[in-house]
Formats: sequence, structure tokens, C-alpha cells
Amino acid sequence: MYLLLGDYRDPWCLSVYTMLKARSLEGRIISSPLVYPSRFVWHLNNEQSESQLWDAELPIFDNQITGVFVRSTSWIDSNGWEPADLAYTLAETQAALLGWLWSLPCPVVNRYPAAIWYRPNAPLLSWQPLLRRCSLPASESLITNVEHEARAFEHVSPTEGNSAVYKPLTGNVCYLLTSEEDWTGLAAVQRYTPVCLTHAHGEAQFVCVVGERVVKGSQVSSEITLLEPALRYFAKTIGLDFVELALAFTSKGLGVIAVEPYPCFDHFEESARHEIIEGIVDLLTAEIDYSHKDAVHLLKRSLL
Repeated sequence: MYLLLGDYRDPWCLSVYTMLKARSLEGRIISSPLVYPSRFVWHLNNEQSESQLWDAELPIFDNQITGVFVRSTSWIDSNGWEPADLAYTLAETQAALLGWLWSLPCPVVNRYPAAIWYRPNAPLLSWQPLLRRCSLPASESLITNVEHEARAFEHVSPTEGNSAVYKPLTGNVCYLLTSEEDWTGLAAVQRYTPVCLTHAHGEAQFVCVVGERVVKGSQVSSEITLLEPALRYFAKTIGLDFVELALAFTSKGLGVIAVEPYPCFDHFEESARHEIIEGIVDLLTAEIDYSHKDAVHLLKRSLL
């Protein structure tokens, strides 16, 4: 039994399910295995870990699970909840699910570390030290509350002319700075808080690392091919079997502009999607890594 943790409408989940079925393998898509109407029991002690999951009244024991594909964390319908109660319940559910995924001895794609599990949309700035250690160029950033330092960061971009980008660290919305009015507004913000600036860049080019494969989107620069060993090393370093990176050219050259622990289906054309899905299924159906099983056993003992 292969569990696919995600939504039936998620194209990655549906595609992996279809390929498993084509290989005569049983898969089941479950959106929230720890949330009603699913039922869940996990018994953990010094000697063993045993769990049981019921979905649609069909029991699944942990020793029946041969692989897990993780696309989303547990979701709870917010209707009827007080905000504080919902936040608490969701946090407890996510913590339990994360611990359970790490207890399973079968292949898990992706077995997220806690830092990514709880902050999947981390800004590029937080990835830069690791990208540098993995020899991956990253888009340059500047954080400052000094107006003239911000203006000095303005540069000639290959696509936008004289410009820079204001990219708040707590959101995904970016603001292109091209006019004096833009810079005046930024200076006003700087009187209260530092701002994060990056260089304007060309069109994003997407790559997906799935296991040992590096799958590239359409119209990807040949320079990205030279980075394949570094991309594999980066994925292994963060402990993910399935991760997307976006790269683009700025006046400083090619650099990573985003890391996406939950790869986007629409960023890849049909042939690339097929290769990615094939890679995921190959990872799910790989032989059990017993060294990981032993490591999990030691981890459980250290927690008790």
C-alpha cells in the first residue's frame, strides 16, 4: 500500500497514483490522515512504534505501508472554529503527523525536516548560506535602513533597466522600484524598519531535483546543466527527495531566486512532468533503507 498525502485535485498526487496503478501497485490518496473522518492510533514506547490508520472504514497498519508521498500537511476546515482553538489544533495535528512520518521505516518522499515543515515558504535570504556551501549561486540581497545604501544597490538589469526589487521577508509579494516615487516610498518605510532588496532579474527558469534526477523546465540555460551536481548535493543536504529551485539571470549573472519544497506542477512541461513522476514512483518503490530504520529506532529511544 502506497499512501499519497495530499488532495485528489493535486496533479502530482493524481499523476503518481495513476502511474502506481499502471504498474499494478495499490495507492491511496488521503488529504488529512490524522483528521476526521480518518481515524488514527500511534503507540510508541521504548521498544517499538505501531500505528493504525482508518480511511473510509478500511484499516491500514504501518507494516502494510510500503511508501509515502507527502504533498501537504494536515488540513482542518476553519468553519466553526475560534481562531486560537484552530491554531492550537492545527499545530498539534501537524506535530503529530511530522513525528509519525519520521517513525515509518518505509521510503517517504518527502520526509520533511521540522524547519521546512513549519516554514515551507522561507525567504531566499534564509537559504543563502546553504546555497553558498553547495556551490550554488544565489541572487544578491541587501538589508538596510540607510537610504543611500539602498539607492546604491540600484543597478542596470538585463530586463528592467535601472531598477531593484523590494522583497519583504514575511511575504511573497515583490515591488519593482523604478521611479523616484517608488524610492521615496521605500525611504519612508526605512525610517521604521530595514528593507530587503534584491536585483531585478530575467525570466525564471525552473529545475526539479527528484532523487538523483535533475529535471529541467523548458528553455533552460545550458549554464544550469553545469550546476546539476551542486543541485543534487543541495537536495541531499536539506534532506528532500523532491524539491524545486528557480534560477534567473541578473546583471550579476545566473543565480537561484527561490527554493520551493513543494514543487509546482505548472512550472514543467508534459515530458518533464512524466520524468518527475517516474522519479517519484521509483523512489517510493525502492528497497527499504534499513540504516534509516535503525536510525529511527535510536531516535525514538533518545526521545523517551
